[in-house]
Amino acid sequence: MAIVPIGERVLIRPKEAEEVTKSGIYIPETAQEKKKEGTVIAIGTKDDGKPLPLKAGDHVIYGGYSADKVEIDNENYVFVPFKDVLAKIE
Repeated sequence: MAIVPIGERVLIRPKEAEEVTKSGIYIPETAQEKKKEGTVIAIGTKDDGKPLPLKAGDHVIYGGYSADKVEIDNENYVFVPFKDVLAKIE
């Protein structure tokens, strides 16, 4: 299934948080530090039709509180406004 975000939105597969430390200590969800990073799956376009400066497969850090969570084919994704994408990790 192909998903194309409309407008200045980015579809991201969030990186799963570590639940166990390297030494084997379990970290409960309430104590985990939530890093908002993930992999770009699909990108929308600017309002004038120009492409956004990202591509599928880019590793990004994102912020904000307006992300919309969706589940597609048993995978979790988030739609994030492009303005909330803080950095691309190279």
